[in-house]
Amino acid sequence: MNNVKTSTPMNAFKQMLCRLLDQLALRCWCWAALLCCFNVSVWANPRAQPDTPAAVLQKAVVDWSAQTQAVDPDKVVMAPLDPRLQVRACSSPLAMDLPFSSAETVRVRCADPAWQLYVRVSLPTRVPAQAPVQAAAKPPEKRQVLVATMALHRGMSLSAEHVRVAELDAQGLPAKVLEQVSQVKYVELLRDVRPGAPLSSQDLRPMVLVKRGQMVLMSIGQAQGFQISARVEAQQDGRYGEQIKLKNSESGRILTGMVKGPNLVQGL
Repeated sequence: MNNVKTSTPMNAFKQMLCRLLDQLALRCWCWAALLCCFNVSVWANPRAQPDTPAAVLQKAVVDWSAQTQAVDPDKVVMAPLDPRLQVRACSSPLAMDLPFSSAETVRVRCADPAWQLYVRVSLPTRVPAQAPVQAAAKPPEKRQVLVATMALHRGMSLSAEHVRVAELDAQGLPAKVLEQVSQVKYVELLRDVRPGAPLSSQDLRPMVLVKRGQMVLMSIGQAQGFQISARVEAQQDGRYGEQIKLKNSESGRILTGMVKGPNLVQGL
């Protein structure tokens, strides 16, 4: 007798149930794969949903960073937010600032409802501005001044042979520097001066040309076109250009005169 497997209603039911389970498992796997691809696409492209609160926040951060840092908005990239974070819509404009020294950390705040977030942005490398090309330096200004022709010593009476005119850089010259040889007439030095050094009026003082008790020659009337000279007695010492008291020995009258040279005064 041949062994023949007979199909029973129970076996047919089991076979049908297995096929249904296989189809259901296949459909679940397909849905799971589709959902995974959708999540990966959203993660890789955060701009895919421009109307979401997260997209609004991202655009606001990128625009604000580009404006404050003076860079191209297309080169500003905000780091993805934590997928577990739910950004709530803000009914008022978002406020942003830099709470730290780095410009790559931005604090975002919302007034209604009240919340704040810290986000990271990537900024393009800024090329430092080139320093402006400086104009060619102007040649130093020159001045013609008096300099010592030899070593000069304190208390020395100067004359034209002790100085000469030289052209020196104006920068660094002493105050009230002398420029004419006539300025060293009847003067004496107050300090030592090395050869080639410029002379200043602060280094000099007028010489004593008249001494008390000496008889000096006084001239009167030069400005009026005539001249009268007389011998008078100096009542005090006098330096060049100073006014001193004088005495007419014959009349005993006290006069005033300006020292103009050795034992020479001009009546006033």
